[in-house]
Amino acid sequence: MKEQETMFEANGTSREIRLKGVVRLNLSQGQSFTIGKTCMKGLVNLRESEVVIDGSDAVLETEVEDSTGSDWAIIFVHPSARNVTLRNLYMRVSVKNPTHSMRMLSGIYNTAFGLKIENCRIEMYADKQITLSGIYNNGNLDTHLETRADNLVVDNSLIKVSCLSEEYPKANTVYGIYNNLSNSISVQNTYIYAENRGEGERQKAVGVYTNGRFGRFVGNNIKANGTHNIGKEKEQAHAFGFINEGLYTIITSNNLVGEWAGMCVGLENHGEYTKVSSNKILSTHTICGRSIRNYGNNSSIEGNILTSTSRNARILEQKAGSCIISGNVMEVLMAKEECQSGCGIYAGGVEAKGNIITGNLIRNVRDCGIYGGREIGIVKDNIVESYEGTIESGGAQNVELTNRLREERIRSIYE
Repeated sequence: MKEQETMFEANGTSREIRLKGVVRLNLSQGQSFTIGKTCMKGLVNLRESEVVIDGSDAVLETEVEDSTGSDWAIIFVHPSARNVTLRNLYMRVSVKNPTHSMRMLSGIYNTAFGLKIENCRIEMYADKQITLSGIYNNGNLDTHLETRADNLVVDNSLIKVSCLSEEYPKANTVYGIYNNLSNSISVQNTYIYAENRGEGERQKAVGVYTNGRFGRFVGNNIKANGTHNIGKEKEQAHAFGFINEGLYTIITSNNLVGEWAGMCVGLENHGEYTKVSSNKILSTHTICGRSIRNYGNNSSIEGNILTSTSRNARILEQKAGSCIISGNVMEVLMAKEECQSGCGIYAGGVEAKGNIITGNLIRNVRDCGIYGGREIGIVKDNIVESYEGTIESGGAQNVELTNRLREERIRSIYE
């Protein structure tokens, strides 16, 4: 710890701890600051349950000199610290590692039941490659029963995480929130921004990743950025606004964006029984854009606004069966002459069967409104408002259309 212009002030006999002033911490190999008994690679370690830590009058500044030897967290919430509340914290983390690393550094790393993060601001910046996570919630148990880190709540907060290395020798991903197998988490009214620079799919920016069950994500603004604002080169980092691999996830009333990357996906869903409704989902400034890629069977995608400025847009790429896709407004916002290809709903694989696709409005797609096989399911009452040469629906029997939509035909545009 370099310098500490603060104190932990107990509020009478209550379970509240108030931070005061400016906390300046330094993370180097082997160093930590512990609240509790022992340290487990956390700079600040929390072990006490049922406490509120309020940072209304403080700023937590951390300079990371070397986190390359192990995984680290600025704040580590241990399993014994159940039902802790972190409120009004302002964390600024600057990572100045001596070299690139495949290790992970987290702003808040949680392994305890019932953590609440309310009105907090987490900012992390690195100038060399490292895996970053604003919040890492680790239940570490694949079960529909209770895990140690269930019931995380993130409310009314800001999370901004950036890795802007000038060299890219390693694979790395930047996450705003990473939820590992913890169930029943809730994220609402929160701005999440993940940014990563790179030269291909080995480097990714992901706003939110979750594989826990029963998650609820409502009213958030979530963006992933690959720093390539021209959007013409495949050889750039990939950006995913939201990746869901959890069962029974509710995703509603969010703004989900993948932007400025070699490949951009607003929402990628692998979780079965997922409900996606009333969202604005965008893939923009990219040569290869997918507003939604859905691999989750038995899911519902209804009442969303799905847009793209991709030069090879598939607004909804459906790779799952027994889904309802209804009442969505889909539009490509890039001019036709700028596009290499374009499709509204692409359901060309054998997995896309037994779906109900009704009442969608598809606008300004270059090649095809709905592309799918014979087993796609019920397709009716959809409206395709596009160009003179746009085909309303087609499939593998249309060889010319199939060739135009092949992903391997996507080429970078160099100027």
